[in-house]
Amino acid sequence: MRRKISVLAVILFLSIPVFAGDYHDIALGFGHQTYKWPEKGISFSYSFSLGLTERMELDIWGNSEAVPKPFASNLFGVDLTFSLLGARSTASRVAGSGINMLLSVGGFYSTSDNGAGPMISITPLTVGTPISGSRERLLRTGVGYDFVNWKFVITFSLLSVDYYVRGSWRDYTF
Repeated sequence: MRRKISVLAVILFLSIPVFAGDYHDIALGFGHQTYKWPEKGISFSYSFSLGLTERMELDIWGNSEAVPKPFASNLFGVDLTFSLLGARSTASRVAGSGINMLLSVGGFYSTSDNGAGPMISITPLTVGTPISGSRERLLRTGVGYDFVNWKFVITFSLLSVDYYVRGSWRDYTF
């Protein structure tokens, strides 16, 4: 049953861009994120973002331990992210809202204890747009519930940066 739900979710997330229109900006993100409290080492986050609409994007992200044991503990997730203060992109050379707030709803999987469950996150401040070529996400905080291990998972990211490889000012002729 769990496998069927996972396959259905992947098909759903992969079919969303078919109906998305011209908002297919693509970003690669890097930064800091912690999900073990208290943190016993250093971890880093990485992500892939795909613009779906003027206010919505699909984020596929991961968080891995770097010190003391590289990749000994990993947290992976998929989110639908909504811009709350304005358009994140206009699918043209006109920039969207340069300062924004994001709300993310999705799920996660942990490799250290095979935990999985739903997660909701809020990013109170983002600076930048796809047109500018980069976007900084500040103070992202997420809460999820691990239905396998029956515990809450709390994530926190001080800073992460998205670099747009498609959909930035370089892709539009002036």
